[in-house]
Amino acid sequence: MLVVEDDGAIADAVLYCLRRDGMLAVVAETLAAARRATSDADVVVLDLGLPDGSGFSLIPELRRTENGPRVIVLTSRDEDVECVAALEAGADDFVTKPFSPRALAARVRAVARRGGPNRSTVTRDERAAGLVVDAERRRAAFAGTDLGLTKIELDLLLVLAEAPGRVRTREQLVRRVWGDTYALAERTVDSHFKGLRRKLAEAGAPATFIETVRGVGFTLREQP
Repeated sequence: MLVVEDDGAIADAVLYCLRRDGMLAVVAETLAAARRATSDADVVVLDLGLPDGSGFSLIPELRRTENGPRVIVLTSRDEDVECVAALEAGADDFVTKPFSPRALAARVRAVARRGGPNRSTVTRDERAAGLVVDAERRRAAFAGTDLGLTKIELDLLLVLAEAPGRVRTREQLVRRVWGDTYALAERTVDSHFKGLRRKLAEAGAPATFIETVRGVGFTLREQP
């Protein structure tokens, strides 16, 4: 585990909790140090405000491959804009400061165990009302326009596209995309859908293409 954090007190508290749970964890205080250490990391706990630049710049580098490390972002501001930006950049989850180091360690354990959705049985494109999701090539397009989705956005869309018109609960989506053992805040799921909807809208999809069923979950429309 790699903790990228320049605040010594926060880094020490997180390292203590991770190591107490038997995880091998190291700290990097700068982007430069993080880049040298990420090749061996399974999970990166990433602070966004670092002395030599923004942690945002590191996220796409970490997520260039499907087998890259998982990323949990630490943000000092509880703002949708910053959290959504981190998720759209490829982060798996975010935790706002102040936070409980023990709770963060639990999230790290869950992310480390997560294998992601099993797509090995998907051998065809998923199609719905102008949408094409290519599970094997990991691409999605609406009306011929590539959507440029993050890994999580694509996985969520795949689950919905399997059965257009069927409502998927947040619990079902978390289980399929993040794994059975992962405890995820509803706000994180909603933030991923916010980015997904924006990209669909930019490609010309109607605002109701993905509908929110209040108190339940989400569904993909069946007809254009």
